[in-house]
Amino acid sequence: MISTTYNFRRVSNLQGILLSAILAISILATVAPTAFNSANGVTPDAIQKITKDVVETLQNSVTEQVNVIIQTTDNAEAAAVVEELGGQVSITYKSIEALAASIPARSLLKLASNSYILKIFKDAIREICYSGAMTENLKYAIPFDPVTGEPVLADEISGIEVEPIAIDEIASAEPGIYTNAELTGASSVWGETAGQGSTVVIIDTGVWSASPLLSGNVIGGVDISADVGTPYEGWNLTTNHYHGTACAHLLAAHALLRFRPGHPWGEAIYNYDPTGTWKDASGYIYTYCYGIAPAASIYAIKVFPHDGSGAPTSTIMQAIDIAIQMKASGVLDVDVISMSLGGGIGADGEDPEDLLVDAATGTGITVVAAAGNEGPSQLRVASPGSAKTAITVGAAMDPIHEWVFGDIYFYSYYGQPAGNGLGYDLWYPHDYMSIVDFSSRGPSADGRLKPEVVATGSWCFLGVFADGYIRIGGGTSYSTPQVAGVAALLNSYIEANGLSYGPKEIKQAVIDGAVPIPGFTSYEQGAGYVNALNALNVIKSGTFGKLPTTWSHHIGDLWFPPIDITCLRNGKATFYNILLEPAKYQYFAFWVSSEVDSIKITLSDVVLADPEEQNPLWGDAGIIYLSTAERGGSDSYLIYGLYFNGDGEVLVTSDAPFESGVIRLALAGDFSSYNQVIVGKMTIEVTEVWASSVDKNVILYNNGVPTTAQVEVYPGKIEGYYGTIKQGETDVYTFNIKDANGFAFVFLYWYRDWSMWATSDLDLIIINPDGSLNVDGATLASPEVATLAVGPGEYTILIDGYQVYFGKTEYYYLEIVYFADTTPIWTSPLINLKCMATVKSPKYGVAVVWLYNTDFDTWYIGGFANLAKTSRGCKSLFSI
Repeated sequence: MISTTYNFRRVSNLQGILLSAILAISILATVAPTAFNSANGVTPDAIQKITKDVVETLQNSVTEQVNVIIQTTDNAEAAAVVEELGGQVSITYKSIEALAASIPARSLLKLASNSYILKIFKDAIREICYSGAMTENLKYAIPFDPVTGEPVLADEISGIEVEPIAIDEIASAEPGIYTNAELTGASSVWGETAGQGSTVVIIDTGVWSASPLLSGNVIGGVDISADVGTPYEGWNLTTNHYHGTACAHLLAAHALLRFRPGHPWGEAIYNYDPTGTWKDASGYIYTYCYGIAPAASIYAIKVFPHDGSGAPTSTIMQAIDIAIQMKASGVLDVDVISMSLGGGIGADGEDPEDLLVDAATGTGITVVAAAGNEGPSQLRVASPGSAKTAITVGAAMDPIHEWVFGDIYFYSYYGQPAGNGLGYDLWYPHDYMSIVDFSSRGPSADGRLKPEVVATGSWCFLGVFADGYIRIGGGTSYSTPQVAGVAALLNSYIEANGLSYGPKEIKQAVIDGAVPIPGFTSYEQGAGYVNALNALNVIKSGTFGKLPTTWSHHIGDLWFPPIDITCLRNGKATFYNILLEPAKYQYFAFWVSSEVDSIKITLSDVVLADPEEQNPLWGDAGIIYLSTAERGGSDSYLIYGLYFNGDGEVLVTSDAPFESGVIRLALAGDFSSYNQVIVGKMTIEVTEVWASSVDKNVILYNNGVPTTAQVEVYPGKIEGYYGTIKQGETDVYTFNIKDANGFAFVFLYWYRDWSMWATSDLDLIIINPDGSLNVDGATLASPEVATLAVGPGEYTILIDGYQVYFGKTEYYYLEIVYFADTTPIWTSPLINLKCMATVKSPKYGVAVVWLYNTDFDTWYIGGFANLAKTSRGCKSLFSI
């Protein structure tokens, strides 16, 4: 009876994986899409509107509700369609035409077929199991930009007036503490340098040159984005995404804002900055909006299309090259490049984009780049921030910006009055700075200090925009232009005083002048919070410090992580008395191989303050973050933001191979907590089972904690191929499926994975029998995983050497696990698997090793083995 129930669950899971794979392939078809039945309301162009992330939520069922973010042409019309299809809208965004909604998975293609729908993105859903005092939904979700993924809050500009301030009046300005110019110490140096004579190139979405906050700053630009040749071509168009203009505001704004009486944003700012903000007799609220270097000149290079979607690395590199050539030729004296962008990297500091940053530095340009928004895991700094000469910037939280946002948050989501004071009482009840969870942590994989410094990157005031909205938002995107502004201030002073200093000295002055934030490591904050006054004093003194030196942390291909690593003994490690202060972090790391099948984290003896001493709305809580083995700008997490306020456990399983390398775990105290959380005991347990075979015998090996296993045999076979490849090369294989219900899993492993230096990036691309493409295996993951599942026919499997560093040859193994049907032909008894076991099957075929977790009553795949006739004295070994 029990065994039958287990089998039913496992078969359903296998079919769910298959069904979701079929949908994934269908909606990603770009060469020759399969035909759709228009009678069902599904149109051929629907396949282009759904991202593959949406499909990844369907691993267990194709009938469940799916949480999505929908980009629309008309929010009201799209909302009606969602409801008609059985969905429910949870958030209607005001700043853009977009909705957050939950909708039945079966209705996704119909929804995508509607003319009001432009694109459907996955909302944040974690494929984890947890029990005890754990939750993913402690607070109302803050709004995020559905394109950039960064937190942002917008309101209509009605009731707000902007009065530009002349650049020559800046020296006498006295901005309040809500302006980043005050927090960074920039306003203290404006009497000597306000950025005049410095030219900053902003590589982004373009800059709205007519912004009333940038009067006299924007001197020109160029568009090299995908918009060139379309009606959206133009670096300064009002149709461009606001991101680049927001960065320009933070760098160089100089204006006075007037809010109507009672405006919730104006009241929130006035509530916490009564010195720099004031009211007149009629109740109008006035506040300054200053950037760091308000006299600097800005040149915009637009690399991202008008909708803010991604750009190829080649385009980013072209923009850097344009800035270098303008500097070298004398066309434009470029002093600073500011890049609020980033991507993955396998060899920190050695990637072509990183090397181009170094070339820019060599021509006399100070390059400032974002660390990335992939924190709080360590080893996550993105390229080009990973470049050796770049000033890389992380994101800090400061009290006043958190308090102001908190007041607006409680006004918007809880119906509290404007200027309610709850930003301090409930949202961020602290008077100290901290580091935002999403800010990418260092060090670089080769052990260098990254990021170099931090600046406020949480709920910055972004300004007013051409689309009629005012915004506040977060991300290292917005801390970066502040540090670029400091670099412009220093450059201006250097040029005005005839000093011979360049990018090297400017970078060192920024580092030397930074103020460390207590309670945080250099991996989190670099040298600390940027301070323009201190940095200028370093320039004046002519005495510069030196960056800490380190070794490369690799010998050939062998990588030695520059962080503390815990050794798991028999798949287990235990930690005691972990202290989690509000908004602060504790870090752990451990190696895993591709044979790992699950990770379980158990928290016990958790101690919190008495209820009356906790946050009265949410209580106090800790947070769990668990990354994959990916490094350097990859936003890949197994668990992100799981709250706990007592004992509990969480289990992460995978039916595909884990990525080999170092898993990083971070525990944090929630920033809204009043008091510390103490974890008396934390246990990490992994299952690590692999299987081999001799004829009909399945041999199971367990290097992790003991587990319960069961073997099922399905009709099918496993084929494996070894090969070598270099960057730019493509190897081609074919696989023919003849069975009507046949499908296959395809796994691509290679030698220099995330456990090695430098990590190669091979892509696995499938051409289906109908000519459509499956690009599920074209990611940063290692191994890559894809499926052959659109029906019988010949599949072409392409292995692409996308990135293999230093001209080396990469060695790979391609494994195809083929199932002729989803019904098992034999099932073994349950096995108590401690170290090793042998199971004899009466049938040939594909053996699937199922593992069972009793705490969560769940089964997952632990490996495959090929059961086939072999010649005497020979054996065939296949495993994952």
